[in-house]
Amino acid sequence: MRAMTVLVVDDEKVQRETLASILTDEGYQVLTAGDVPAATQILRDASCDIVLTDFRMPGGTGLDIARNARELCPESVSLIMTAYADVQGVIEAMRMGVLDYLLKPLNVDSLLRRLAIIRDRRDLQLEVNFLRSEMNRNVDRGTLLGNSQAMLDIHKVIEQVAATRGTVLITGESGTGKEVVARTIHRMSAQAANKFVAINCGALPENLLESELFGHKKGAFTGAIADKAGLFAVASEGTLFLDEIGDMPKNLQVKLLRALQEREITPVGDTKPIKVNLRVVAATNRDLAADIAQNTFRQDLFYRLNVVELKMPALRERPDDIAMLARHFIEKYTKELGKPMRPLSNEACRTLVRYSWPGNVRELENIIERAIILSKSPDRIDVEDLPASLHQAPMLSSSPSTSIPVKLDEAVRQFSRDHILNLLTTVDGDKKEAAKALGMSLSSLYRKLEELEIVSKRTDDVK
Repeated sequence: MRAMTVLVVDDEKVQRETLASILTDEGYQVLTAGDVPAATQILRDASCDIVLTDFRMPGGTGLDIARNARELCPESVSLIMTAYADVQGVIEAMRMGVLDYLLKPLNVDSLLRRLAIIRDRRDLQLEVNFLRSEMNRNVDRGTLLGNSQAMLDIHKVIEQVAATRGTVLITGESGTGKEVVARTIHRMSAQAANKFVAINCGALPENLLESELFGHKKGAFTGAIADKAGLFAVASEGTLFLDEIGDMPKNLQVKLLRALQEREITPVGDTKPIKVNLRVVAATNRDLAADIAQNTFRQDLFYRLNVVELKMPALRERPDDIAMLARHFIEKYTKELGKPMRPLSNEACRTLVRYSWPGNVRELENIIERAIILSKSPDRIDVEDLPASLHQAPMLSSSPSTSIPVKLDEAVRQFSRDHILNLLTTVDGDKKEAAKALGMSLSSLYRKLEELEIVSKRTDDVK
């Protein structure tokens, strides 16, 4: 946890500096002011956790400071030091959000105990807030969906890597679910009770990204008015997810490499390294091998990150999962948007399965959400509810293209297999309906499934 910031306000310089020295030695970040205007300016510019203020000062009182702290730093706690406590003053202070009165002369041990209680309560509240946010995440943010062979293979690797603390590199196109995989690895690991922290390495300029990752010391640069813990420290004992690692500036790649090798970081403006213990998962949609050849990505960093590589398949490479994913998003958004539950029509399902999905799962989710909002039929989501661009875009062939000549019987077998798979997806795995559409008996269909090596794990889930 980061050090708490205490604002000490007292017009007596010796008292102010003595308190500042004591609190600094106890690990607190201390700011000081000698009057109400100076304290108010600090409250505007800095984030203070505790305000420790004298009651009687030139130009105002501790109640004025408590009132300003309540407005400018709503999450701060105010304590008033005074030798003149009275009932009416206490009541007024409580209205201003003052937590407690401290009688002068101060008992330092008593002060430190009260500050420790405040710190422990804050840390506990931060942990509660974090756990609540994790519990409230959408299920698809933390659950891998798909029963195709490609996704089953991904699950097997995740189970193996989650049992270790090895570094993982997740590759694949945008929208394929790389962050979902990272969260799944964390959730299945022994560190699941600790934090999962994510950052997009391409979203921040180099100086800010360095500060976010490694932290900084007060005064390290303009605007650094207090120490800041970096995400490597925040994610201690948990998982740090470095998204879009291929977009990280090359100068920072050197520092990241050292952090991974030595398991220590040095905040900006500091010379003392800090030990860290966490798992790092990185992800990219770039071709890092090509970036290495162009000298924009360090080869040694690539080897350090690529201990285990997980390549996410594009959605067009696992069409068997499309109908199931569509159903999941229909359930999700009908609930979120307060709409009636409606299934996909067969034609709409066929259109989704045949589409090439350049935006992958993220694009499918957006299209389903749009269809639920705009659908006019009370019974189903029809092909007319899908965007026009979906119908006009190139569609996947019902059989894979190949430049290698194949024998006629092999081509017929492949076409038959793809045709039955697509049909089963369209009818949600209903084999009776599929047999009827194919013009054969149910027993004949089962024999054909066995012949074509189409294995059914469940009656409604065929691969």
